[in-house]
Amino acid sequence: MNAIKGALCASLFFISFALANQPLVGVSWKTSSELTAIAALSEKVRYVARGVAFVEANESAVQQFTKWGFPILCLDRPQAGDRYFVADHLHFPLPQGIELVFDGGGEWALLRVGPNARLHEAPHFLWPLPNNYSLKGWLDEPRRAPKALQTASPAVAALIEEVAAERLQTHVETLALKDPALGSVPGNSRSRFAVHPEILESTEYIRSQLAAALGDRAVRLHSFPIDSRRVTSHTSRRGNPGHAPSDTTAYNVIGTLAGSDPEAGYYIVCAHYDATGTRSAGGWDWQSDPAPGADDNASGVALVIESAKLLAGQRFPWSILFIAWSGEELGLLGSQAYAASAADREDPILGVLNFDMIGFNDLQQRLELVTNPGSRWLGDQMASVAERYEIGLNIDLLEDGGARLSDHAPFWARGYDAILGIENYLPTDSTTYGVREGRYRINSQYHSVVDLPDSLNWELIRCTTQLAVATLAEYGLGEGTPNLAVFTGDLSSDRADDLRVRVSNIGLGAVANSFSVQVSQCALDSSRCEVIHREQAPEGLTPGASAELHIPWQRFGEMVFLIEVDTEGQINEVSEVDNRVFQRLRLVPQSKIAVFPNPFRIGNGSVLRFSGVPLKSSVQVFGPAGDLVWEAIEDDDAQRRLGAVANEVLWYGINHANIPVGNGVYIYTIHSPEGTLLIRDKIAVVR
Repeated sequence: MNAIKGALCASLFFISFALANQPLVGVSWKTSSELTAIAALSEKVRYVARGVAFVEANESAVQQFTKWGFPILCLDRPQAGDRYFVADHLHFPLPQGIELVFDGGGEWALLRVGPNARLHEAPHFLWPLPNNYSLKGWLDEPRRAPKALQTASPAVAALIEEVAAERLQTHVETLALKDPALGSVPGNSRSRFAVHPEILESTEYIRSQLAAALGDRAVRLHSFPIDSRRVTSHTSRRGNPGHAPSDTTAYNVIGTLAGSDPEAGYYIVCAHYDATGTRSAGGWDWQSDPAPGADDNASGVALVIESAKLLAGQRFPWSILFIAWSGEELGLLGSQAYAASAADREDPILGVLNFDMIGFNDLQQRLELVTNPGSRWLGDQMASVAERYEIGLNIDLLEDGGARLSDHAPFWARGYDAILGIENYLPTDSTTYGVREGRYRINSQYHSVVDLPDSLNWELIRCTTQLAVATLAEYGLGEGTPNLAVFTGDLSSDRADDLRVRVSNIGLGAVANSFSVQVSQCALDSSRCEVIHREQAPEGLTPGASAELHIPWQRFGEMVFLIEVDTEGQINEVSEVDNRVFQRLRLVPQSKIAVFPNPFRIGNGSVLRFSGVPLKSSVQVFGPAGDLVWEAIEDDDAQRRLGAVANEVLWYGINHANIPVGNGVYIYTIHSPEGTLLIRDKIAVVR
């Protein structure tokens, strides 16, 4: 509650529920279990920040929130055509048609925007509220962990010395200026506004530079649409936004450095290349005025291109994607489009390194790394790399799960780990730590026609690029001792209803010999462990690589396991602290249907699991009188928000009105997507 103390709600009322559809409710939470319970009662989770979740929920759910002691911070009813946006800061007065829903303490706000509102009159960065927001960054343990601190690799140190400020400057000047030889003179600035025709020259420049580093076949353009209303809402009243074509297409530029293991996933190093000039003195016409965007964000794009050039000669177990986004200034459109499709494909994205505005600070070589709780490991790892290689950056870690002002945010919304590297979060806020401590001065050129190359600190851009390169290069060039490790999440079930365990080498040297892997099942309090499997893993585990072992099992429910590697100390490691881990695992059958626990006792967040349910099958629960009390579909949005995994449907013992059902014997049925009855049986419900 401290983070939202004094928060203001513009529409707190509980009357006339019949006058509108599902309201948007702001609910206070303190613990991850409370957040999970709020999601379980809601139709949709739309956004999560520290201490507050915005959900779509009906009257019964709101009453249940209150009954369970969750403070209702605001309740707002959208009308037809209304949309919600998160604003970077709260500025008054708000333009006509824009209403304040929630004030996040002055640093951010939730706004409701009517269909006829003049968004271009709002002095805010407006990010559309996601339709569905993942809880993963708030609930899950990190999927990877930083390497143990080791002596700097001479090969990595030599590689990052190749980062050239001159090349970085050339990239920025080419993106910001029509003729780099003329410098920052009037009439020589480019426009990289996302729908301006001139931006295509920058698209091609980035494509050609990535192709020169990675090969022409390794680079592609990812297109996405931009609705003209997004342009209208962004441009100033002095412009002529009506001329924006309704079918505008923009392009993300994606270069791929393929890894040796196609199943190992990939990292993303990225920055946006579109720009804007909406804060220019005297107004800004997007059609005729430039948008050079030297700091915001040609500086980040230069880092992406230089990183691709230097890492292209290395070989990694996983792939690296180097991406330049478009549409960021219109609401993170390019990264949203990519993150949505990646989540639909269930892409194994290991981490996103997003850089936005890394060159304006002239007070010191300083970088802020912004993380959410689930991504903190990546920020910690980068800070360790900066120290290990004496890069010369003063790094401040900022854990702010609500930070939404750059292209990391859509990945957080989809449950992926990501960081934002930025000179100061936020660049125009005088109350930030950097400004207060004299480490940063407010960027007066932000979003203006005078965001030009001659104002940048090229050494800061160089140091930040060295950090990005070194963070990933250690896996390909690192020299040192191996480090076997297992983490929470490395044990999982497979489609044969058995177990598989992943063991990683997060050190800088290869594992030359075979080593033991042992798995034990323990009591739910992590005591009384009994070995269930033991074998020797194969030798030759390279730095950054993982090995997966198969464990016969076929038992289901909530269980706790202990995973241990190299129990005899056969491998000389830099550290053995991560050679064992306890993991709680919910095992769901894939090859048959199982329903448990039965009897089912409602309360305290307990849940009945329909496991082994085929894809998109429907589950229905009927009351003692034969009436339908609840139904759900496997793998739909509501079940995903509840935390259901594949082939699983969760029931919290509530009816369609989100009210707990009474004692009795209930009938459940499961039908295939084609309507075939798969199973019909009984559940005993106890309260």
